[in-house]
Amino acid sequence: MRVWLTLVLLTLATYLAGRAGLGGGPVVLLLFLSVTAKGQLLAEYFMGLKRVRWPWRGVVSGWLLSVVALIGFAYWLGER
Repeated sequence: MRVWLTLVLLTLATYLAGRAGLGGGPVVLLLFLSVTAKGQLLAEYFMGLKRVRWPWRGVVSGWLLSVVALIGFAYWLGER
């Protein structure tokens, strides 16, 4: 229940930031951190990777970090 509530609260915070029209580097960084945390929670608890060995968890975590980093890089290029 705690994981689900955390996911809901992070999603709500992202939604409210968008509705408020917040932007800029610091806000985007916080949103990327939120997305990364939500993705990690989904992988660990809802995909069941919390109790598997590190190589499998590392693959999913690496993929998640790669995607977020590439999106962040694209955002950074768009801001220049």
